[in-house]
Amino acid sequence: MRDIGQSSRYLEFLRYSLDTTKPVPDLKGMDWKGLYDFGMKQSIVGVLYQGLQTVKDPSVRPDKYTIIEWFATVRQLHEDNKQLNRDSLKVTYSLYQEAKIKACVLKGQGNALMYPDPFLRTPGDIDLWTNQDTMPLLRFVKNKFPDANIEYHHVDYPIFMKSHVEIHLTPSFMGNLFYEYRLRKYFRTHRAEQFKNLVDVPEETGKICVPTDSFNRIFQLSHVMHHFFFEGVGFRQVIDYYYLLRKGFTDEERREDVATLKHVNMYKFAAGLMWVLHEVLGLDEQYLLMPPNKKVGQLLLDEILKAGNFGFHDDRYNFKGKSLFKQYLLEVYRNLHYAWLFPSETIWGRPISRFWHAAYKWWIRKTLVKG
Repeated sequence: MRDIGQSSRYLEFLRYSLDTTKPVPDLKGMDWKGLYDFGMKQSIVGVLYQGLQTVKDPSVRPDKYTIIEWFATVRQLHEDNKQLNRDSLKVTYSLYQEAKIKACVLKGQGNALMYPDPFLRTPGDIDLWTNQDTMPLLRFVKNKFPDANIEYHHVDYPIFMKSHVEIHLTPSFMGNLFYEYRLRKYFRTHRAEQFKNLVDVPEETGKICVPTDSFNRIFQLSHVMHHFFFEGVGFRQVIDYYYLLRKGFTDEERREDVATLKHVNMYKFAAGLMWVLHEVLGLDEQYLLMPPNKKVGQLLLDEILKAGNFGFHDDRYNFKGKSLFKQYLLEVYRNLHYAWLFPSETIWGRPISRFWHAAYKWWIRKTLVKG
């Protein structure tokens, strides 16, 4: 792995935390507070805690104040995950009871189930995908919550005070409209399967639907790719994919995934992610979908380290407080830095698709008013 400055020791400990059967890295002189801050920036404090629990040598352990801060954060993660587990059950059950709408929980609490301890994943929103077509679904939501905000691929569903719920009209999307059409076709083809994949919810009595592993290998990669170009992506989403691939797949499934990724123009990005997963996080070669692409991988790693979770810590681009047009120009400027590797997304994609997004949202709102 190439030298990446002060972050190299943090990444070494992260790699160990993901697989504590490996030798413990050299911890002498470790900046534990810096590691904790790195974990907060990347929303992976719980993952790093997996490694911290195995450090027994008092001469290299963090000071008691850092341990207390770390433990308090982990306890809060546990409580937040319990809350989201309960609310995931409640909202999926209520949708079916009220309108016979089947809902699948995307990412989030479904991803947490892949972790050694599902309560150590930093949770976010509750993202749902349903078996309903767009307009009937939006009419149902608007009748229940007239002020619900509609975006290009999801609508807010403000049913809880604490947990934020979004119902997706499509699981994910791309900047290039041609390849987005192909991706949406893939989602539609495999939609029915996702509402049959029931799993138990930890420490709760009930089940929720989550995507199948085969669907997730395409969908979650598209999610990582979308956020990379839209605002930034951090290690939390990458580690979700790490645990997904660790579940394994057959050679035939690998061939199918590769064919799909090429069809929707995500192969190069996927190959770069394989480099990060293998070289940085230590994922064994048997779990890689394709040979790693070092050039793309190094770009991804640099951006992950700079941007943090969802780009919240990227001080190069500040979208807050700017008009929609200025945000658009800033996003185009940001993405042009990646044009040499991803021209279809950055030149022929997002600069054009943003106008389509605005037109589509206008059409939806107009149609709802008429309806």
